Amino acid sequence: MAKQEMDPHVQNGLYGTPEINPDEKHQYLGNFRERVYALQTRATVGDSRYLQAWEEQLEAHPEAVLYLNGHIDSDVLNQYMKLAAKHQLKFTLKTDAIYDQSDIVVVLAGHSAVHQEPVSIEKTITDDKDSRDSNDQTKPKKPWYKKLF
Repeated sequence: MAKQEMDPHVQNGLYGTPEINPDEKHQYLGNFRERVYALQTRATVGDSRYLQAWEEQLEAHPEAVLYLNGHIDSDVLNQYMKLAAKHQLKFTLKTDAIYDQSDIVVVLAGHSAVHQEPVSIEKTITDDKDSRDSNDQTKPKKPWYKKLF
């Protein structure tokens, strides 16, 4: 006996409308990865040194939308909302329960695919720091055994 296909309307009623890449969309606060200009994780979201990097990103992409995880501290949320208002940029708070466990809490995304690297604001700050450190590493280092004497 052959298995009969269920009517698509009935299937949508029982299981909901099918989504494309739902895990990816949940990770990036409702966006696809290829639309993301920049993002920040929960571990560094309260750090003020990243706000200057966000200023640069918001100036560079005035057509983008800033997505904020509504499950972070309200003082931190206010900083990002004020930053978006300063640059006249649209922002959206994501407060669904699925985003409570998300590690990514701030996303700047376009309306279409942008395929930009690096995405993480943390990487842009550490890349600048690493380039300064690489200039400091041009000094010759002493062998480990000479440090003993």
